Amino acid sequence: MSTTNQSKKVALVTGGNRGIGFAISKQLALQGISVIIGSRDIRQGEAAARSIAPPPAGGTTTTTTTTVSAFELDVTDQDSVDKLASTIHSRSGKLDILVNNAGVLLDETDNLPSKIDLQIVKATLETNLIGAWRLCQSFVPMMKKNKYGRIVNVSSGAGALTTIQQSLYAPAYSLSKSSLNVLTIMFANELRREDTNILVNAVDPGWVRTDMGGPSAPRSVEDGADTAAWLATLPDRGPTGGFFFDRKRIEW
Repeated sequence: MSTTNQSKKVALVTGGNRGIGFAISKQLALQGISVIIGSRDIRQGEAAARSIAPPPAGGTTTTTTTTVSAFELDVTDQDSVDKLASTIHSRSGKLDILVNNAGVLLDETDNLPSKIDLQIVKATLETNLIGAWRLCQSFVPMMKKNKYGRIVNVSSGAGALTTIQQSLYAPAYSLSKSSLNVLTIMFANELRREDTNILVNAVDPGWVRTDMGGPSAPRSVEDGADTAAWLATLPDRGPTGGFFFDRKRIEW
């Protein structure tokens, strides 16, 4: 897909104000895609948008067609999602790319499923699974209407069944990411039955140096974001219903 074509695309990155989401937003913007950053804290979202695409100095015009904007978004709140969907529809009439990146890790030190507080489990699933599901339900109809869509669910190696079989780590988080993988397969199966041109995939960004991953993680945010940005810009008839790490399909 050429930069000329991509300049016409509109992408929403949830939790795009920092970490991997910010890096994904930046990489998409560099390809000429108009990026909408969804952020619970609108001030952080606006600051992130300005750092990616600063407004022209002195009110001068710019030749670039790329825009980066920020809107308040709480993926656990249907009203918040509906409001943003209405705004996107009125502004552009379409959403081409949805990156479900917003996520929480609330139980890293609680690694026993027999003892974890179920309220933590509920809160984790509400953001990491139901939040992504809510966004898909809200924007898939818009994608169907325009016969184009790329949905990228930012998952984790912690959600891979082979990982879960071998270790005890953050049971609520791991469960939420394995469930997100299943959701990816479900939406891909539904949408491949119709001529929708909507591709749905999950990505494992790896252990990345973010607020969540910590400073000792071996991967940069740019490395962590690369595969997500690649999946977000797949050509027509590209892969769908897969789980990817470093642009290669991996086992669920």
